[in-house]
Amino acid sequence: MTPIGRRTLAGYLFLSPALALLGLFTLAPFAQGILLSFQSWDGVGLDTPWVGLENYRRVLADDVFWASMQNALAFGLIGFVLGNALSLGMAVAVSANPRGAVFYRLAYYLPGVFSVIVVGMMFAWMLQPTIGIVNRTLAWIGLAALKRNWLADPLTALPSVAGAYVWYHWGFGFLLFLAGLQAIPRELHEAAAIDGADAWRRFLFVTWPQLRPVTTIVGILTLVSALQIFGTVQVLTNGGPAYYTEVPTLRIYKEGFQFNRFGVAAAMSVVFGAVLVVLSVIQMWIGRRAEAD
Repeated sequence: MTPIGRRTLAGYLFLSPALALLGLFTLAPFAQGILLSFQSWDGVGLDTPWVGLENYRRVLADDVFWASMQNALAFGLIGFVLGNALSLGMAVAVSANPRGAVFYRLAYYLPGVFSVIVVGMMFAWMLQPTIGIVNRTLAWIGLAALKRNWLADPLTALPSVAGAYVWYHWGFGFLLFLAGLQAIPRELHEAAAIDGADAWRRFLFVTWPQLRPVTTIVGILTLVSALQIFGTVQVLTNGGPAYYTEVPTLRIYKEGFQFNRFGVAAAMSVVFGAVLVVLSVIQMWIGRRAEAD
């Protein structure tokens, strides 16, 4: 065997444990889930009769599932636009003022350290209609007319959950944006300042173009994460009121573990996964076109 062949074989040998784990815990369940989407299973018995496309027909006729897809898209847009805007703004502020940067890094990233259960219970208490700090503050400043049962009102339930989600996840994007900002050569900003560019123009024509690769990565990760929101919704509203905050992941969970229709749940997972793949591919294409320009 040639030296190149030996090195190639050694590389595959070193990779084999990771590939085996990937195949066992990712690829095999993925294939099994697709197979289950064409079967009927109650989650208990050994009988899994083949039903063909029946599960997919039920999914297509499930109005609640498609409403949950719309809610997931709303969460995705809020997380993508508002969440990333806040993360970028905080990163720019910390990068521009190094004093206290260590404290602000810790403070901004701290929410992501907590358990989603803890965050959900905290926001549930804050938004509680009678003793919650939000309604009490509104009454204290003379805006009692704005008091709401935030998590039970169809108009405010989804924005309230989205706000909790953005607060919980903004630290991840903040760290990535901050790392991207620190990698930009100072000479570019100094040259722009010498040419007379103010802070906004330096951000628009120097910082933002240099951040495009990081923005693409953060955008994909935050969009997919927001579309897959589960724990925050389950703790705060469990999909209510009247499915106004129902999301596909929660719908899939209920279909399988509450209604014991695992075949239908698997079909929902396949449909939802396909949507995530399509959106990710579109966003990657847009990001690459932006970098090329």
